[in-house]
Amino acid sequence: MKIYQQKGNNALLILNYRTSVKVFINSVVLIKADSNYTKFYLECGKVKTVSHSIKFFENHLENHGFLRVHRAFMINPNYVKKYNSEQEVLTMSNGQIANISRRKRHVVKDIIL
Repeated sequence: MKIYQQKGNNALLILNYRTSVKVFINSVVLIKADSNYTKFYLECGKVKTVSHSIKFFENHLENHGFLRVHRAFMINPNYVKKYNSEQEVLTMSNGQIANISRRKRHVVKDIIL
C-alpha cells in the first residue's frame, strides 16, 4: 500500500496524468471521494482530481486539522459556513454540501459548535 509522504508541511503536491500542481493545505475547503478518485475543492473555486482514494491523504491531512465526517467527505473546519442538524449536513463557504455520518455526529458537534 502506498503511503503519502510530503516533505513540506503546508502544501500538497497533486499529481495527475501529465501534470503536477502544488496546492496549499489552508486553501483546501473540502475533499470528496469518488470511488478511486479524490476531488479537492479549493477556496478559489477550482477543483483538482487525483487518482488516489481519500484514505491515501487522510493521515497527513488529519495532522493539519481536517475532519473525516463521512466515508466520502473530509472537511476543513475553518471553512464551515452552516451546520444543519436536522439533515445532518455541513454547508461549506464555497457552497458545497458535506454529509455527516451517524458515527461522526458527536465529533462534528464538539468541534464545530
